Amino acid sequence: MKKLIFVIVFLSFSVFAESFSPEIPGGDVFLGDEIAVKVKIQPSENISAVFSEKFSDAKIRKVEATPEKDAVLLKIVVFKSGEIEIPEINIVSGGVSGTVEPFKITVQTRTEESDTELRGLRENAEIREKDYTLLYVAAALLLVAALIFAFIKLKKKFAKKAVEKVPEVLPADVAKEFIKKAEAKRKEGDFESFTDLVTLGMKTYMSLKTHKNYVEMTTFEVKRALKRDHVFSENTDEILAILNLADRYKFADEPLKPEDFDSLIDGFCAFLKKKEANNVSA
Repeated sequence: MKKLIFVIVFLSFSVFAESFSPEIPGGDVFLGDEIAVKVKIQPSENISAVFSEKFSDAKIRKVEATPEKDAVLLKIVVFKSGEIEIPEINIVSGGVSGTVEPFKITVQTRTEESDTELRGLRENAEIREKDYTLLYVAAALLLVAALIFAFIKLKKKFAKKAVEKVPEVLPADVAKEFIKKAEAKRKEGDFESFTDLVTLGMKTYMSLKTHKNYVEMTTFEVKRALKRDHVFSENTDEILAILNLADRYKFADEPLKPEDFDSLIDGFCAFLKKKEANNVSA
């Protein structure tokens, strides 16, 4: 008898689960923006919403009632540009459950330099973004390399005596220094600095090798630049694998496993070893 009652309740719950059409806000949507999708379900103290299937191109960051308390807002962040189809969402508010119908949105990529940082989307990320020490270090290394290059050129042009050999700043040595510092930060348990040092070290190495400013590029801009880069175009997949994994941790607040952090530093080391081996054989 108890089993029969349970089956009846379960079937009635499934039959009467409601389907909701989402209300999508107008205007342009940019990569990393928070989109507030309105669902006409009565809000309660306990509200939950999850994708009905595994979906990695977006994340439901927050579910809350509207100011008027007549509907629910789903705060969604999208991590991929282009036309994205958001799958069906299962939503429960109090004793009412239902599904939000799938919908499509077109996500644009920011083009202005000041708009390329996604960290400003989250309060905790804003605090972390105020520390520009790593960027200053990279800029200083690039400046030193540029000054040495200019010094050698000028001295060759104007010197009347034999030009003394000036020590070179080798990109590989700069990359190895970043790796050393990243490993130290990981041992200290500072995974944010560790992740920043790995990605910044790779971009600095690529900048020194090609004289392109990869340091200031987002992952999307790096991908686009690699198509025209004869030095690193063949390494596009391994470069983007490292940068995308780091972005998931830095920008999407996705927790990474120890083996994920291993793949970041190991991937950087393997990439560096391969490129330097190619240089020696060439």
